[in-house]
Amino acid sequence: MDAIGQALDDWRRERPDLDASPIGVFGRLRRVAELSRQDLETFLAPYDLTPKSFDVLANLRRGGAPYRKTPSELAESSLLSSGAMTGRLDSLERLGFIRRSPHPNDRRVMFAELTPAGLAFIDEVFTHHMANEDHLLGTLTPAQRTQIADSLVMLEEAITAAAEKAPARRLRRIARP
Repeated sequence: MDAIGQALDDWRRERPDLDASPIGVFGRLRRVAELSRQDLETFLAPYDLTPKSFDVLANLRRGGAPYRKTPSELAESSLLSSGAMTGRLDSLERLGFIRRSPHPNDRRVMFAELTPAGLAFIDEVFTHHMANEDHLLGTLTPAQRTQIADSLVMLEEAITAAAEKAPARRLRRIARP
């Protein structure tokens, strides 16, 4: 039995009046997220990339030619602040993977775009990244992979809907001893 299963059994024994089943979902989700984060960091280390910098390069690449977006577009799709994105773009520019270029019609707008070296780099890294993730999922059949992905979509939709219904949900304050 894994640690999450043990925690569920412990809570069922100690608090049979309480439905602790969310631990089975959220506990495993957090565990899988942590394992995948650790694996990604380990995978990217030889490339001298952080997951966030990798995400920026991949975001530019998957957007298609001419492989450019505004910092705001990149920040929005990465759920980052514009300040955090600026720092990330600065470091990628120093590495020669991106360059900033002005908008042809609006001097207030700058683009971040992949350089030829950045394009070649992200293509190589992403190819190896997909092979690595395929290896991690190697014991799962295509049908199981699809089922898990579909279940995660349902979970994301359920959490989003619950948050929209009660954004200011508050539990009553518990007095501390």
